[in-house]
Amino acid sequence: MKGLPEKILRWIFIATVLTTIEVLVRFNLVDRIFLTSPSLIAAAAWQSLFAGDLISLSLKTVSAVGMAFVIAAGIGLSAGYVLWRYPLFGRAYDELLGALFASPLILLYPISLVILGRGINAIIAMAFLPGMIPIALNTHQGLRDVNPTYLKAGRGMRLTERQIMRHVLLPAASPLIFGGLKLGLTYILISVIALEFLVEIGGIGTLASKGYFWFNTEELYVGVAGAIFLSIIFVYLLGKAESRLFSS
Repeated sequence: MKGLPEKILRWIFIATVLTTIEVLVRFNLVDRIFLTSPSLIAAAAWQSLFAGDLISLSLKTVSAVGMAFVIAAGIGLSAGYVLWRYPLFGRAYDELLGALFASPLILLYPISLVILGRGINAIIAMAFLPGMIPIALNTHQGLRDVNPTYLKAGRGMRLTERQIMRHVLLPAASPLIFGGLKLGLTYILISVIALEFLVEIGGIGTLASKGYFWFNTEELYVGVAGAIFLSIIFVYLLGKAESRLFSS
């Protein structure tokens, strides 16, 4: 029963928002060219799901996000460790990475298309970078914030560097590290869907793009809802992985 009131309030809020939108659209209080009702979105999603389009497009997006996330996590975690292990590098590059993260990197997508072609490789190359930076920064910050006393205690017990990493550093830094992973995954998903929307090479973004350009509001919002759903699933799985790895 723990957390039940919070869940009830959350679902009440979601139901209120959806009901309000439904009423506004049904009574023609808003133009359906801009907003459509949740029931019509659900009907369009069911039709697309029955036709097989929604599944195939979702799988393309999931595969692109998955590959970009694996690359971003591998490089980001390693980079964060290096920035912590060698403080000179950390002081030199931490602010630079922060400034790069604040830049609109997605505007470089034409260069990626020219170099890698109009395919999934270009999307992965453009999506992993905005996801890698927060992972590296949070990993660096998390390791840096570990109490030095823990490290001294670990070395006093003659733990190896690998054991210290496994049993001291990672559990202590895990909240920030997994926060960086969630943030990186979110930015990767946003980048993948945005690029799919721009270049129309498949995926949920392409579904939303076609709905937008053909004035099919229901299809547009099916793409938006699909993106939100994927984001919820990815973040939920990361949270489960964190609790499984570092549960006391």
